[in-house]
Amino acid sequence: MTMLTANELKRGGVSGIERAMLDSDNHQVMIDVRGKTKYVVLDIEQYNLFREYELDKAISEAQACLAAGEVTPITDFDNLAVQLRADIDNA
Repeated sequence: MTMLTANELKRGGVSGIERAMLDSDNHQVMIDVRGKTKYVVLDIEQYNLFREYELDKAISEAQACLAAGEVTPITDFDNLAVQLRADIDNA
């Protein structure tokens, strides 16, 4: 993964990111601020793959909760907002 410092980003802007991504094998650029990696810039294809992974993971976690019986079915949709507020307040 290619690294850019905050100063390089400031000088090069988006063009600097584009050059760094072209130099990177996986089209990802890490941004260092004061010697610590603070941000990662992804091209849109990589970002979309990441989001898909996150959604797949959330679905898997929800299915595991359902299989373990850790969910409560909602039967009264008219009072759903009230139930949700009570759950938030009790958390």
